[in-house]
Amino acid sequence: MYNAPEWYSDLRSIVLLWLSLGGVMIFWRALPRRRWAGVLCGVFWLAGGASLYALEWLWPVIRQEGFNVFLVYALCTAMVYACCRVPLLTAWMVGSTGFLAQQLGGSLELAFRAIPAVGRIFDNNELLVVLEIVFYTVVYLVLIRVFRHTLYRENGETSPVQKVTFSLISTLFSLGFFSINQYIRGWQNLNWIELEINALYISTGAIFLLALQYGIIRSQRAAERYHIMSTLLYAQQNQYRTSRESMELVNEKYHDLKKLVHSFRGRISGTELDALEDAVSAYDDHVSTGNQIVDVVLMDARARCRKNGIQLTCYVQGKDLAFLQEMDTYFLLKNALDNAVEAVCSLSAGKERFISLTARKEGEMVVIHCENPCREVTFSDGLPQTQKDTKYHGFGMKSMERIAARYGGTLSCAVKKNVFYLDVILLPDAVASGKTVDLRG
Repeated sequence: MYNAPEWYSDLRSIVLLWLSLGGVMIFWRALPRRRWAGVLCGVFWLAGGASLYALEWLWPVIRQEGFNVFLVYALCTAMVYACCRVPLLTAWMVGSTGFLAQQLGGSLELAFRAIPAVGRIFDNNELLVVLEIVFYTVVYLVLIRVFRHTLYRENGETSPVQKVTFSLISTLFSLGFFSINQYIRGWQNLNWIELEINALYISTGAIFLLALQYGIIRSQRAAERYHIMSTLLYAQQNQYRTSRESMELVNEKYHDLKKLVHSFRGRISGTELDALEDAVSAYDDHVSTGNQIVDVVLMDARARCRKNGIQLTCYVQGKDLAFLQEMDTYFLLKNALDNAVEAVCSLSAGKERFISLTARKEGEMVVIHCENPCREVTFSDGLPQTQKDTKYHGFGMKSMERIAARYGGTLSCAVKKNVFYLDVILLPDAVASGKTVDLRG
């Protein structure tokens, strides 16, 4: 009932190796590769399969006793270590994860084929090949989908103890359970109920171990994001205090300078006086929106834009943002304008350089809109991504998204004809009713 065609049985070890290496390639996509990784990968696929076939032909006991499974497991780890610039512990962990993926697909296929009615259809039938292709394809596509944002990266996010623990548990589960059945009774001696239980047990265990790794990586990255976000928020709080103090000092000195310039009237020529007044007026970035936090942000942005030759147009009613906490107001406007200035400064010479910012109440909503010309922008999960300072960059936009959600609103970004559009919608009534969402945890 569980027999494969003879030609397929002869190639079983090669198929097992290829399926396992395919599972490995699901999880190594985020690892740094060596220069000749593609060639080395092809060597493992072709030469590894040929070597297994030759060994089984020379020493049939390798397959009879199940040693071929151990060789496949070792080759999975060896391929990761040979093709990726990672320590051996990382290669072991990724290799064991790929082997688990193969076991998951194989055990689910076996559980389905163990049903007597199904087994009679596929017993010694070439359709078995099609069945395995379908099962492995579905399982691998699901794993790619689930792990698309939690692929392991070699950046210290997992400790050596965690690597060893996960790899050791996976090894004991993957090879230990197979060995118990192989040496005590043999798979061919199990009835369909026992085979069904074994297959479901293996698939359940594989899912549990993959979920465990998924949870570990997610928790580690959540902790890293929280640490980075806290660091950035603390830095921006200090920056706000510094900017506010600087604004007060500049305003004070600016008015003193204006008085001093007026005292020169009649002592120097009119041309020299006009030139001096123009020079002093260049530092008049005084803004009065009715909201001190907004004033600080806009004054800082005006100074940066003037320095970089950017035309800044603002229409902000400070009172419309009064419902926001001080730091939230600062983070929203500061990050929006900083990103815009950075984008405009990266443009090549001759390109139009402008930034437009508006913040006003529209019905029951407050809408913050910012637009500026930009180069090509890559989006991930609806937010722009950049290669600059990959560890920290992007968290400003994420913090804006969290703030918007906390006030019952949303953040959206779009690029049309090389112009970047940012819209933040906030609901003041959500604060009054207490129906806010805190996503900072």
